Amino acid sequence: MKKLVGLYFGSFNPIHKGHIQVANYVKVHGKFDEIWFVPSPLSPHKQNDTLIPAELRLKWVSESVDIIDNMLVADDEFNLPKPSYTYKSVVHFYNKYPDCEFSLIMGADNLYGFHKWEKAAELSTICPLHVYARTGYPKPKPLPYNATWYDAPLIEISATEIRTALENSESITEWIPDPILKELSSFFKSIETHSH
Repeated sequence: MKKLVGLYFGSFNPIHKGHIQVANYVKVHGKFDEIWFVPSPLSPHKQNDTLIPAELRLKWVSESVDIIDNMLVADDEFNLPKPSYTYKSVVHFYNKYPDCEFSLIMGADNLYGFHKWEKAAELSTICPLHVYARTGYPKPKPLPYNATWYDAPLIEISATEIRTALENSESITEWIPDPILKELSSFFKSIETHSH
């Protein structure tokens, strides 16, 4: 029996409780054995100027999910050519872990732009899409790419909002996993100090 693994790619800039809730929901309802968080050092879809340093994002993801059963962090994209194309990363995972069967976890916003991804059709064949609902992105009918849709509870947290709250010295306790709360806050304080 191959292990069923959901790959959850993202910049996690920074990781927040919404990411973890989604991973949990999809794990349970998609009957996955494990969810692997795959932080991208540099995504072709993101501009680099607002990214928290890659090593720090990776560290925070690890510290947040290490304490959760059946959730792991895969840092493979840090050693693959950049920018990180999901298709190439998935092929890499299949070569490295032949005993696993992989699926791709993504938000509905990504499904809408998925046709622009490198080798999208091929990717969806080797790595089935598991899509969670996002506000403002209605469920397409029929679902493209044979995707599986989850009406996961809509979690209204965005990394941009978190960064704004920190800049305004507002509390982020309800959004950020406990293990990284202090370090994240002091990182943003130090940026503020340097930028004034």
